[in-house]
Amino acid sequence: MSEAVRAVLSGIRTVKDMVAAFSDEQQCRRLLEAMVWQNGRICPACGYKKSIAIAGRDMGRQRGRPGLYQCSSGDCRFQFTATTHTPLHSTKLPLSTWLKSYVGFSVTA
Repeated sequence: MSEAVRAVLSGIRTVKDMVAAFSDEQQCRRLLEAMVWQNGRICPACGYKKSIAIAGRDMGRQRGRPGLYQCSSGDCRFQFTATTHTPLHSTKLPLSTWLKSYVGFSVTA
């Protein structure tokens, strides 16, 4: 686990600390990305180590999708997030809910 992730998680001692640490989805996404990609983003489809962030595309009512990346390999071009190929991939729950459950489990385990 990276030092940044360890620092965030070790600073959580109370429920109030947890609520503050996971206060918004962007912060939760950055923490999850640091946990999943400790040595930089890697395409889950082909393993290529270079990718680009996809932002600002018109997606109907929403503007873009935060945390969406595309593999830079000319043969792959797979679009992925930190939750791709994980149990969180198709969840409708916010990341903050999942991370609060993870921290609660880690503290009691």
